[in-house]
Amino acid sequence: MLELNCMTEKKKDNWFLFGDIHCKAGPLKKFYEENKERLSLDECSNKIILLGDVGLNFHTRRPGDDEFRAELSSLPFTYICLRGNHEARISFARADHPDEWTDMEKYGGTITVEKKYPHIEYLSDGPAVYEFNGYKTLSLPGAYSVRRGCRHHDDPSLVIHDELLRPDEMDCGREIIKNNNSFDLVISHTCPLKYEPRDLFRYDIDQTKVDKSVEEFLDEIEENISYKRWAFGHFHAERLYPENDGRRLLLLFQDKVADLGKFMNARADQSFSDITA
Repeated sequence: MLELNCMTEKKKDNWFLFGDIHCKAGPLKKFYEENKERLSLDECSNKIILLGDVGLNFHTRRPGDDEFRAELSSLPFTYICLRGNHEARISFARADHPDEWTDMEKYGGTITVEKKYPHIEYLSDGPAVYEFNGYKTLSLPGAYSVRRGCRHHDDPSLVIHDELLRPDEMDCGREIIKNNNSFDLVISHTCPLKYEPRDLFRYDIDQTKVDKSVEEFLDEIEENISYKRWAFGHFHAERLYPENDGRRLLLLFQDKVADLGKFMNARADQSFSDITA
């Protein structure tokens, strides 16, 4: 594994959180064009944590992937990609093209990058601990896909099990928090079951047929750790949950970019508009 070198020239670090972009660079281009002068993005080190369903690896390789990667890489961002449910595991992509990928030690953990696109970074396929801008962060990837009811328990052949967290990965998550249960930030693609935004559910989907194992696991994790903030995507909306005992959750999609520092330090009386970049 390679060790990343520190930058010789100190730059200001900007850290952002963003939701699902589903193979679309447009929302990130719009953010850059609207903010490049105000945020001096070209003179800064800019990192965007993408909360799953980025679309870079819907399959391990498909037509148009290089074009999308090149579009993202043309912007002055480093992308930190959490695995969602609409993308292959990065371990699968690496296994298919082993010479094109490498692991790196960064953020206090291990990330994977495609050598051709070093500013697109992939977090672990399973639970892991990182440090982002000084915030101790628990990363919890995966979710279940609901596509017009075609992925149901009663037809296992239609379920892509690898989009979920596997039982051994859930056990790994449990081991992580046994003696390491205090975090500043938790990032996940979906959210703990108790926080599901049920008003956003599709009316044509029978929820009794939906696999909730990841949400149930996140419930278990949430009940057994101390944390300050939790950010997730998946539900195609934006909202900042009310503060509860110092904890606060954030749901993001592709319409708004959250400033990580503002989110981490938001007061109980502040709203979603107060944490946007």
